[in-house]
Amino acid sequence: MRPTREEREDFARRKEQWILRTEKGEDPERVRRELKVRLQTRSLGWLKRRYQAGGRQWQALRQRRHGVATKGTPAVKAFLTKAKARNPQLTGAELCEQVWERFEIDISLGHLTTLVRQAGLSNPPGRPPKALAEKSSATTREVENAGAFFPSGRPHRTGRARRSAKRD
Repeated sequence: MRPTREEREDFARRKEQWILRTEKGEDPERVRRELKVRLQTRSLGWLKRRYQAGGRQWQALRQRRHGVATKGTPAVKAFLTKAKARNPQLTGAELCEQVWERFEIDISLGHLTTLVRQAGLSNPPGRPPKALAEKSSATTREVENAGAFFPSGRPHRTGRARRSAKRD
């Protein structure tokens, strides 16, 4: 479960207390256990540097990342909705290309599929039906001379490999 904003701020304040108390000469390991800071003692050095660079304020010790950066921004979601409304038969690969061309965001096919499914715009499962033009052209083919090239019936074989005839 992702920590709330208040929990992240509390953790940053506890890190600040850890730094301040160790600067006064207290044992870093004992202070870390008291404050319940889930960091190793060796990370105290870079925490101090970040604290100094941030003007010695607890805000500098907040976590920088709060999970994976999302690529499904509201603008991308709106674009996907419009694209699927214009052409409902667009495939995921085509949508990925369009998102790249429009926003220059390299979104994975799986993530895009999830976004489309959440919006309720996914195509029905299964293979799409063939177009009517393809069906009609297959039935109107001429097959007058097909028998001349392909003999009717099956050749008389048993399916076993033939033995080569003995030569004298």
